[in-house]
Amino acid sequence: MIRVMSAYSLAIKTGSIPACWRPRLMLLFIIACFAVPLAAAGWLVGRWTPGGTVQHGELLNPARPVKELRFISLDERRLDATALHGRWALAYVGSAEGCDIGCRTALYNVRQVRLALGKDRERVNTLLLLEETPAPALRQWLADEHAALIVGVADNTARAELVGAFPTPGAIGEWIYLLDPLGNLLMRYPVASEPRGMFKDLQRLLRLSKVG
Repeated sequence: MIRVMSAYSLAIKTGSIPACWRPRLMLLFIIACFAVPLAAAGWLVGRWTPGGTVQHGELLNPARPVKELRFISLDERRLDATALHGRWALAYVGSAEGCDIGCRTALYNVRQVRLALGKDRERVNTLLLLEETPAPALRQWLADEHAALIVGVADNTARAELVGAFPTPGAIGEWIYLLDPLGNLLMRYPVASEPRGMFKDLQRLLRLSKVG
């Protein structure tokens, strides 16, 4: 743009542009200064995404409200998705009353991600949904290792709402799900993936969000 202005000024000084055209050309030049950047921005929309905004999880687009998420807590309370409203939630759907190595890895990851958020950890719930009431030994382990974890027993309908929400349904026990403070399912992460990506996504969402 600076070179164009210099060339225009030089043309005026050398008298190569007739005097009657100079005001018109100046007006066109001013219009071009505004129009060209706008046109370039319009062309880039949908074609380019800044690297800093790329999410690490699998995004559900559009986000889907969870309406069938009902479960019974270990203290026998009947809860639904509204119990999670007001906070972000990292949820894991277990495959049985036990908690195998995949389950324990998922619970460790969501616990560490939440703790790594520092003062923002209070804005995040962690949730484990099982299909049966956990055995006493597992219940004690959960209390000892994951005191902040919400543990619930959910039927197949509730569990399937998370598992089957994505275009490619994942097997129970393979994914960690992210819900927003309004009860919408946003993303999922493979249990085997590096939890740093989950942390970065959640950290960014908490920074930008005005709710939760």
